[in-house]
Amino acid sequence: MIPTPHDALFKAVLGQPEHARGMLRAVVPPVLAEAVDWQTLTLRPGSFVDAALTHQHTDLLYSVMWRDGGEALVYLLFEHQSSPPTDSLMAYRLLRYQDRIWERWRADHPRAKTLPMIIPIVMYHGVRAWSEPRSFDALLDVPAGMRPAVEPYLVRFIYLLLDLSEISDDELREGVMRIALAKLVAMCFKHAWGSADFVQILGRWMNVVREVARAPNGLEALAQVMRYILEVNEHVTSEALQALLEREIGPETKDIIVTTGQQLIEQGRQQGLEQGRQQGRQQGIQALLLRQMRQRFGDEVDTHVEQRIGTASVEQIETWSMRVLSAATLAELFAN
Repeated sequence: MIPTPHDALFKAVLGQPEHARGMLRAVVPPVLAEAVDWQTLTLRPGSFVDAALTHQHTDLLYSVMWRDGGEALVYLLFEHQSSPPTDSLMAYRLLRYQDRIWERWRADHPRAKTLPMIIPIVMYHGVRAWSEPRSFDALLDVPAGMRPAVEPYLVRFIYLLLDLSEISDDELREGVMRIALAKLVAMCFKHAWGSADFVQILGRWMNVVREVARAPNGLEALAQVMRYILEVNEHVTSEALQALLEREIGPETKDIIVTTGQQLIEQGRQQGLEQGRQQGRQQGIQALLLRQMRQRFGDEVDTHVEQRIGTASVEQIETWSMRVLSAATLAELFAN
């Protein structure tokens, strides 16, 4: 699956401990922020998101050591939809993902008698404020009068929420995060994909952009951000970005836009090739299925059947292909 621009920037920046420290430290409770050694923050491999939800979720798992010994886990889930989910089950998903994390941890620590603490964090950058329940036990159907008696036996946790739509630009710039690149990325997640006047917004962030550019490997990091902007915002042109960067930072930024444009052209070419391969594969299995159906059902395979095959998904065609040798009739073949 080709990653979305949101996935790519999220993992490129917040997948690096030196950039994630400032954001995570700002989000967790102050007592916890002081109790762990942030220099030990380490990215753990793997993703725990359900395959069907990868188009709207991206996740990162970090481990960090307590200052007095022991390990905690910080799980960051990035919700990159334009509005909060409508099914109100984020807390349930997070419970499932935490269970998967513990399962993997136990496989690596088979003799452990305890489990590490997991801090679940949801980062969200939609237009509307987050409205889902943040407490898992709010999802449980318990009669109001019964809840006090059964509360000790219920699964209960609340996830931390970083809702960019509820944080002002001044707070993003000045207080929420310590790392300039994390600040700039958060601002882009908040504004870049929906704002017709984004170049003007970016112009008000030039102090942060300069700090990013002057950091070690800063121009490469800035190029990643500029690529994201060009990918997600149809109102922003490469010429406008180049003029802004050269005017506010200097001529050394010229190659950023040129390189970004070349990368986008190559990405478009690769996506076109991938789409072509997928289309060719789908047409091939459609043709094979039709040949098998004609051998088995003869003239019953008419233009209506051909049209149905032609508009079916790859998954549906594969299901029918497995049935074609055993189905007694077309109705049985196409049965749900």
